[in-house]
Amino acid sequence: MLTFLKKYSLITASVIFLLISLQIATSNVKGIGGSIILGRIVSAVTTPVVSAVTSTIGGIRDMWNGYIYLVDLKEENQSLKNTVTKLQEENNRFKEDLLTDKRLRELFSFASNTPMLFKASNVIGINNLNWFHTITLDKGYEDGIRKDMAALTEKGVVGRVIETYPGVSKILLITDPRSSIDVIVQRSRIKGIAEGKGDNKLILKYIQQVEDVQVGDIVASAGIGGIFPKGIMVGEVVKVEKSDDSFFKSIEIKTSVDFRRLEEVLIAAGSSGE
Repeated sequence: MLTFLKKYSLITASVIFLLISLQIATSNVKGIGGSIILGRIVSAVTTPVVSAVTSTIGGIRDMWNGYIYLVDLKEENQSLKNTVTKLQEENNRFKEDLLTDKRLRELFSFASNTPMLFKASNVIGINNLNWFHTITLDKGYEDGIRKDMAALTEKGVVGRVIETYPGVSKILLITDPRSSIDVIVQRSRIKGIAEGKGDNKLILKYIQQVEDVQVGDIVASAGIGGIFPKGIMVGEVVKVEKSDDSFFKSIEIKTSVDFRRLEEVLIAAGSSGE
């Protein structure tokens, strides 16, 4: 508004001067007729000017109100965006809590139905580089974790403890080529040794050509060796072929545990009767 008055100060002053002059002239004219004539002259001269000024001021007022409205609308939109972002973050946290709760309930349901004492641990590190397959847990020997204890989930066998430190432990996964576990084919009761192949795969070794192993057979831990409890699921047979030596079969197992999604494990710390 001040900018407008400064910009058009000359026009404004001229209008005011004209109005004053006409008023003085009206006062000096005698008689009713003269007053009427001057009144009409004043009206004719000033009406367009006053109308233009009023219209301009009105336009400026509308523009100003529009600007204020847009500013308020922008601030309101930003506030709504912030609210939506906050709600999305809370929703994501809620979903993550639900997923964690579901996993833990399944894990502890398995533990409660297995005659073993378990210590639950979180996976805090994964090493799947080249042929080495290990994970790091947030529990160590200060928590009662010892070397060669079995690591399990409700899905099946994970691996065994190979290193322990005060607050962390390292687990050798059964997919690591250095790993081997005695297993049994549940349907035919054929025993063999499953060695790591990497990428959630195992090789079932020392199964003769005449022995009954088929694609789709479930393979479980045999309980031999004193590390892994008997009857814990290891995986499913996905390939059976003749080997090059024509004496043993070439058998591939897909693990029941998806190690890429592993977040919590149970460490078997002894039987519940101990």
